[in-house]
Order: sequence, then structure tokens, then C-alpha cells
Amino acid sequence: MRQGDPSTEAELNARFRTRISPHIRKLIAELPGEEARRLLLQFEPDARELGEVPGYSDDPLHEEDSDIHPFPDVVRKYASKILYLTTDECPVYCRYCTRKRKTLLSRGHKATDLPLIADYLSQRPEIGEVIFSGGDPLMLPQADLLSRAKFFLQLPTIHFMRFHTRAVTANPRLISDGLLNGLEVLRQEHPQKNIAFVLHVNTAAEISDAAHNAIAGLRKLGVPLYAQTVLLRGVNDSAEILSALCTTLLDCGVQPYYLHQLDRVTGAAHFEVGEEAGRSIYRQLALTVPPYMLPRYVKDSKQGKYPLV
Repeated sequence: MRQGDPSTEAELNARFRTRISPHIRKLIAELPGEEARRLLLQFEPDARELGEVPGYSDDPLHEEDSDIHPFPDVVRKYASKILYLTTDECPVYCRYCTRKRKTLLSRGHKATDLPLIADYLSQRPEIGEVIFSGGDPLMLPQADLLSRAKFFLQLPTIHFMRFHTRAVTANPRLISDGLLNGLEVLRQEHPQKNIAFVLHVNTAAEISDAAHNAIAGLRKLGVPLYAQTVLLRGVNDSAEILSALCTTLLDCGVQPYYLHQLDRVTGAAHFEVGEEAGRSIYRQLALTVPPYMLPRYVKDSKQGKYPLV
């Protein structure tokens, strides 16, 4: 807690859940002061989360709108893919999470029977990709996660599967031998299907030795690895910090993919870097790293992502 007022702490605890994984706590204790501060800031409750700021809402991307929300755990923003929200649980709760309404405010996750989703997909053959998200899909029991993945991969119209996860850096132990073996079996059973991982990483310090080993395990399978980052004030709001992140990612075999403008979710205004300032940082970053290391700077919306530069 950044502020010491007991009543503020009680209100924050009553409104938002907090979770910082043992791995992250250990990493924070080992890092130099400034790097530790930037890491902790992402997960530590802050009294500023309680302020009402115009333009911020619980659902900034309108994912709950009925026209793109066919099931409680499915969002369809794009014609060719669905977002499958597997769980509300995460190894850590990011205070700026787009789905703060589900993760930090969760009162339980309602899962749709998979055959109902399969029937929906069979009537829309233009949907060729399922993106496992949440929460963090790797928080599911391993057998459950692999079973759900197998279910979708067996559908004839699904050709691509993506796992969006914080776990690789927040709880690397979840990239277990059992998970890696299960993914290898899925790849062997469905060699014509494409499986990829997208890692949520905001600073180079998050790629610990354990995270590096988890990444190496995925790379051995030949799974494409990408990284998405959120531009956050006080965390990574400089070309120097972002350049170090891009370099570290590429060094361990992860392709920088997206740099996201902050989604204007309730309680996250203190993290926002204005778009003009963000463009300036991005232009500086483009002068620092080669083009193949440069993520796309984007802003998300109900209609999908669009470039800011």
C-alpha cells in the first residue's frame, strides 16, 4: 500500500483484490531499488485507484456490449477470431488491467459449455483463431487447460490458437514439464494447426533467470513467442527502458509485438502516459532499436486495435 491510511487500505481491499506472486515478491527483493519500485508499482494497491476520473470506466473497451459478447466468456471484436476468457485468476493482479471488473472485482467466473461455443463457431467458418486469455489461462489446472485447447484444435475451422499470459514472468513454475509435454502432444496431433504464446512483459527486469528458462522450454517446442507491453507512467515511460526491454526480449527469443496505450479502466489514471508523450517516446525508441525489434504502438477499442504512429 503506497499510502498508510488504514481506512483507505480497508476501502481498497474491499473494492479490489490484490495478488502478488511469491516469485514476483522474491524478484522485487533481489532487484536494485529503482527496478524494484517500477515492478512493484504495477501490482501494489494505490489510493489513487479510488478516485473518479472522467473518461475512465469499468469496461473501457465495451467488451460487455451484446453485439460482440455472444457468451459470458467469449468476446468477438474481429471477424476472424474470438477471445476466450478462460478464468478471472492471474498470478498477479495488474492495477491497470483492462478487465479489472473481472480480475480485481471477481465474484466468480461463469464458464460456457464448450459445445455451445463450438456450435457458434461452426455457423461462422470465417472465425479461424481462438485466443486464450482471461485472467491468465495458465492459472487453469493443467489438464483442464490442455483439454480445452484440444477441444478447439479439433474443430475443422480453427487453424490458429494463441495463449496470452503473464505467467511466464510472474510465475514461471506454471511452465512445467507437464505443460510443455502436453503442448508437444497437441502439436504432434495437430501439425497443421498453429499455436503461439503472447507474453505480457513491461520491463526487462521481469525476465528473471526462471522466466528465461520458461521461455527456453517453450522455444524448444518451436512455439512462436511474442510480447505485448503496456506503456505505463512511472514504470516504462522512457525510450531507454523500452529499448532495454526489446533487447532483452529478442536476446531470449521473444519478438516484441505490441506497445499498448493504456486502456482507460477505472482506477488506472495515474498510470496514463498521454498519447503525444507516448508518440514522442516511441519515436525515440525507433531511433534506438532496429526495425525488427520495434513493437507496434497501438490503442485498443471496441472495434479493435489501431496504430498511434
